[in-house]
Amino acid sequence: MNELYDDDVPKAIQDFVRQHPDIEIVEYHKRGFNGEVYFGKRKKLGDEVVLKFYWADKNYDETEEAVILKKIKHKNVLEIYDLRFLPPYFAHFLTPKISGGDLQEIIENRKLSSKEALEIVAGILLGLTELHSAHSLVHRDLKPGNILINLSDNCPIIADLGAVKKIDGVHGFVSASKATHLYLPPEAVLKDEYYFQSDIYQVGVTMFQLLGGYFPLDDPYKWLTKKELMKVNTLRSDKQKVEAFNGMIESKIVKGSLIDTKTMPYYLDDVFRKVINKATNLDHNKRYANCALFLKDVHKLIQNCPDYINEDGAIQISQGNGKCFRIIQKDTGEISFEKKMPGKDWRKNNNHNGSLSEALAIART
Repeated sequence: MNELYDDDVPKAIQDFVRQHPDIEIVEYHKRGFNGEVYFGKRKKLGDEVVLKFYWADKNYDETEEAVILKKIKHKNVLEIYDLRFLPPYFAHFLTPKISGGDLQEIIENRKLSSKEALEIVAGILLGLTELHSAHSLVHRDLKPGNILINLSDNCPIIADLGAVKKIDGVHGFVSASKATHLYLPPEAVLKDEYYFQSDIYQVGVTMFQLLGGYFPLDDPYKWLTKKELMKVNTLRSDKQKVEAFNGMIESKIVKGSLIDTKTMPYYLDDVFRKVINKATNLDHNKRYANCALFLKDVHKLIQNCPDYINEDGAIQISQGNGKCFRIIQKDTGEISFEKKMPGKDWRKNNNHNGSLSEALAIART
């Protein structure tokens, strides 16, 4: 076995992975508050697997949620090969290893076009429909870091199922999971309530992030004003600083200022903002009532809007008929506007009045 460098992991987990008779463990991946993760290979089958451990109540593997999860077979929900309780207080999930890693890693390394982002959101909503409609389960921790991407077909797969809970009744709710503060819906902050529409809120936040809305996950303190930052910096202990920061973020969540669709790229059609605003409405009753309605509007965006991508300041807009446009705004305020027909080279398009708004209008039609 390779050196795992997992000295901080509870001994029960260390012993379990080292003594596993069927799996050769090759790597430990530290995930902080989001569980302990090991990568390995099944000795007989030769396939790569992931072993993940969450804090859990005794007999978790006998709960209704665990029994349901083991039965789910859907291409947009991570399959669970094995799920069991590991004394004294851990749940162990054995799942396949997905080739592309998680969505957060992908968007940190490259920009997605608007259609790529929408296709991913559509896949997430298909998986969420399976959890909601077929099994009355809410995920409670949806975010790019918990969405895996299968490289063979770019299929998004909902993972990290350790926080899943069953809701009884269409209007029922469960308590919220506080694993990831930045994605908490307002009702989770205000009342510790989590609905089916709370998952929809988290998908809306993910969509906002994928489409380029302001979401400084790499440096969350950028969300704070100078006054707020000064207040945090006057505190002495790290614990006080974290509590103060979380309180400020929660205040922004309930005010609706954490997700500000005005920060989305200027070149996107207004309908993108309308969809995200509906999905992330402060009142869960005013969001999409279910995933199918959200998915319907996402499909409309895919079908009716061009594909946008910003590559080093050049906005490329691609139509379904093969026409492409490229807009570059110069420091002087002037724009360079180019057009490309299928099978042809880029050519300057002077059929506009020099304004960015008109160039965009031409490229969208």
